[in-house]
Amino acid sequence: MTPAERMATARRALERAEAAAGLRTRLAVLTADDAASPRPAPLLPAAPAPDTVAEPTVPARARTAADVDHLPVPSALAGFFPPAGLRRGSVVQVGGSSSLLLTLLAAAQGEGWVALAALPDIGLQAAADAGLHLGRSLLVPRPGPEAASVVGALVDGVDVLAVGDCRALSARDRRLLSARLRTRGAVLLSTAHWPGADVVLRAGEARTGGLGRGFGRVEAGEVTVHGRGRSGVAGRVRVRLTSTGLDVVADGGREAPAPAPAVVAGTDSRLRAVS
Repeated sequence: MTPAERMATARRALERAEAAAGLRTRLAVLTADDAASPRPAPLLPAAPAPDTVAEPTVPARARTAADVDHLPVPSALAGFFPPAGLRRGSVVQVGGSSSLLLTLLAAAQGEGWVALAALPDIGLQAAADAGLHLGRSLLVPRPGPEAASVVGALVDGVDVLAVGDCRALSARDRRLLSARLRTRGAVLLSTAHWPGADVVLRAGEARTGGLGRGFGRVEAGEVTVHGRGRSGVAGRVRVRLTSTGLDVVADGGREAPAPAPAVVAGTDSRLRAVS
């Protein structure tokens, strides 16, 4: 299925989900408000009538063998992932920092499409500053009680999907969505606990620079990222978040359960086992 066909399928499914969840009414209210104030327009455009669904324009590009199975990740966090990058069909749990989430999402987007669901506090300016291409991004801030249908529709149409703490998704819904991800070849980034996540990242101690005593502007921030994978590789890295991405400040090392130290060395030549 081509990217355009995937997006058309998702748009049709979203129409049904919007009607069931009442999202069309809420989007119409947002549009009316936007006309009266200069706020950014929603990323998700109003859906056309059911009998006039338009084929979205998705830029086509030649894919390499690595593109087929994996998506890129920030080099500062590469040690937590397989050597080829973010495997399609996988789930990454990202907690403690919306900046970390947006940086991962932007790195994986490439020339593809992404979506954000159940993340009402994510700002469009922050997303753009992180490198996200808003023209190829869909936003459903509050999917409502039909969250399983909405998220499932997004899985069908995008390459990467970020989902917030959505209480409407039951444990069964999450298992079914994980299976759907593997079938569709999409990747899910979850800010809440997700059973069976392939990689778990958690932002720990953080500090910012650029602020004075009651004045100034945040120019950069540093955060310690703790991570672990299903393979057993775990560790931490101190990174600096800037307008150009992530830079390594200090590598705390990775450790793997014995007897597999070679796995650690093969993940990234800069990494070292810690005792």
